[in-house]
Amino acid sequence: MDSSERADILVVDDLPEKHLVYRTSLEELDQNVITVLSGDEALRQLLERDFAVILLDVNMPGMSGHDTARLIRQRKRSRYTPIIFITAFADDAQAAEGYALGAVDYILSPVVPEILRAKVKVFVELHQVRTQLAQSHALLEQRVAQRTAELDKSTERLQAEVGERRRAEERLTVLVRELSHRVKNILAVLQSIANRTLVPSRSVEEANDILCGRLQALGHAHELLINASWDGAALEDIVISELAGFSERVRISGVPMNLSASAAQTFALIVHELSTNAAKYGSLSNSDGKVDITWCVSSADAMPHLDFHWTEHGGPTVVDKGRKGFGFSLITAMGQTLTGSPVIDLRPDGLICRMRVPLETITSARPSVENEFVRDFAV
Repeated sequence: MDSSERADILVVDDLPEKHLVYRTSLEELDQNVITVLSGDEALRQLLERDFAVILLDVNMPGMSGHDTARLIRQRKRSRYTPIIFITAFADDAQAAEGYALGAVDYILSPVVPEILRAKVKVFVELHQVRTQLAQSHALLEQRVAQRTAELDKSTERLQAEVGERRRAEERLTVLVRELSHRVKNILAVLQSIANRTLVPSRSVEEANDILCGRLQALGHAHELLINASWDGAALEDIVISELAGFSERVRISGVPMNLSASAAQTFALIVHELSTNAAKYGSLSNSDGKVDITWCVSSADAMPHLDFHWTEHGGPTVVDKGRKGFGFSLITAMGQTLTGSPVIDLRPDGLICRMRVPLETITSARPSVENEFVRDFAV
């Protein structure tokens, strides 16, 4: 039997010379034999460890074997520990009392080593089996707890993945709608540029050159938008790039303003939506309309802000139908990402869009008003 599984056997006898007999008789079992001289010592041992079986002398001075057994059974931890009484007298009344106290057997003294060893061996093996079952049960509970924890983590990861996939699908839906919307806007811009370029007063060669230049400028605007997502861009460059196709009718003025990458992309999208709307319905949809774009830095409540104004005039009369399309909704949504919700005013003489954005959300450097520029530019 493996020494790591050795069981404890308690021998309680007031005669020290008998201890050697018990040890010799049980040596073959290769277990831990602990001997004590009294019931008090036995009870102290039971406080420290569990025993496979207790060999208890009935006739001891002071606390008898029966008294000791009674106290052993009163303790929850040793309530079911097997007790084998050892007595020199075969007394039925005494045996009956011992069995009533929970004894599992009686052995007459002097003991026969083979009989003692055989009976003790049964309880040692039962104890080892119970110990192994308890260990297996504890190990099983540990594995169940570990597996449950793993399943909980897997469930959390799955829920997170499901949530992320749902959000990705929602983003994809928005992106598809935005892509469809932007394609339509690009086609409208191209149509407007072509109509204003291919006029009877120009030769085919001249119109071709002007049209190619404007289309190149429009391509540069998209290239700037892509670069802005990584490096940032100047607000002036963003406005010029998005309005390059209508440059002869746009006037811009403002302070130098370098935007962060995310802010540059957002402003480019907003200006693009405004310019597209102007080309389709506003001041850039005819030959007389113009657009003024201004921005400056102001300090309100001790916090610097960028005030951005887009003003249209000279175009067709604006009719406010009381319903905003996807383009205006997109402008509002993008403006809110800068913590400033745009104000769009559909006046009869032209659309006005105003934005007020805290500088700290779009750039870390405050511009100097002394460097303000005014530019009328044309292709």
